[in-house]
Amino acid sequence: MFAPTSDARAEQVQAELANELMSPYCPGRTIAACPSGQARKLEDHILAEAKAGKSRAEIEDSLVARFGAQIVGYAPQPAVMYGAAALGALGLVMIAAAGRRWLRRSRVVSQPGTPRAAVATASPTAAERARLADAIDDADEF
Repeated sequence: MFAPTSDARAEQVQAELANELMSPYCPGRTIAACPSGQARKLEDHILAEAKAGKSRAEIEDSLVARFGAQIVGYAPQPAVMYGAAALGALGLVMIAAAGRRWLRRSRVVSQPGTPRAAVATASPTAAERARLADAIDDADEF
């Protein structure tokens, strides 16, 4: 097959760096996504250095020296990462506990002979319905 030309390789390095590195001119955007004219000049600068024979790592190091480490991107602090992971794990444990409790309660309701005090959602027995009907009749006579 054909080996890529030095210009094609330089354009590939420029495209990779422009899509991976953060723009110093547009916070929160990569160099390629930044609409600033300064970002286009920075892309041209990266392309010129790549055509001059500098490696991707050398170009990236020179940009970090020029603009600071924030150009490489955002790396969250470990405390934030681990805290978020711990909260997520705690949430999953709470959901699992609530699910088990719900399933256990539904099993108790479906078992025959369960005491009335244990299950508030069970339908009344025939004796309870009879007592209720008597109480309503007594109230109507009042």
